[in-house]
Amino acid sequence: MILARLLCSLPLAAAALALAGCVERRITIGSDPPGALLLMNDQEVGHTPVTVPITWDGDYDLRFRYEKNVGTPESPKIVRYYLHTHKKTIKPWFDVIPMDLVAELLPIQFKDEQVWAFPIPEVQEPADKDLIDRARSLKAEMEAATRPAAK
Repeated sequence: MILARLLCSLPLAAAALALAGCVERRITIGSDPPGALLLMNDQEVGHTPVTVPITWDGDYDLRFRYEKNVGTPESPKIVRYYLHTHKKTIKPWFDVIPMDLVAELLPIQFKDEQVWAFPIPEVQEPADKDLIDRARSLKAEMEAATRPAAK
């Protein structure tokens, strides 16, 4: 009798697991200006706005790069934008123990969709005089560091 009930419940359990839902996680990342190249944890993921699937919650390292010509084709003037930052994901309720097991077993699809937006600052190019002065001071520091100490 117990064996018969067990054999009858096995197909029901298998069907329940087959119909179980899943959890879909993704982040949509935008920037101002749009179209910036995005590197997420040192992996190129595309140009913003971009939607990226994620498999874990945590801190993500983000790098944005963007260049545009504000001059003419004959006299180009390239403006560069750059941002290196990080952001943590928000853990949804269905991803907390023991709710994560329930979410995986229920025949419902759970979605974790987050939207991040970042303003990317323009890179200020230093003047030639500032670069030369900085090079001279670094050269003087290097020479002072490599000079043998006086006894």
